[in-house]
Amino acid sequence: MSAIAVGRIIDNDARVKSGVRASCEVNGMKRDCRVFNITQSGLFVESFVPAITGSPVHITFTLPNQHQVATSGTVTYYQLREGFHVEFSGLTERDKTEIARFV
Repeated sequence: MSAIAVGRIIDNDARVKSGVRASCEVNGMKRDCRVFNITQSGLFVESFVPAITGSPVHITFTLPNQHQVATSGTVTYYQLREGFHVEFSGLTERDKTEIARFV
């Protein structure tokens, strides 16, 4: 199963099907990645390097409407060779509104 198959994919935007580009920092290691299944509560990060559950994450990404989100969160689970889920802990109200418009 690929990261694309994990959870709900939004069919109306090709950028969502192929993932949204993001910058992700976990345990002091920063890397470019793709994120999927963006909601107001979290998202899935495609990564072949596992992140330990409970690890803090800082993530930055731009929604298709050009709104940039820079927030923190926590790894809630990971799937070997696929990626990990991040639960947001630092979204602003504007970020939540823009994400709600996106999904």
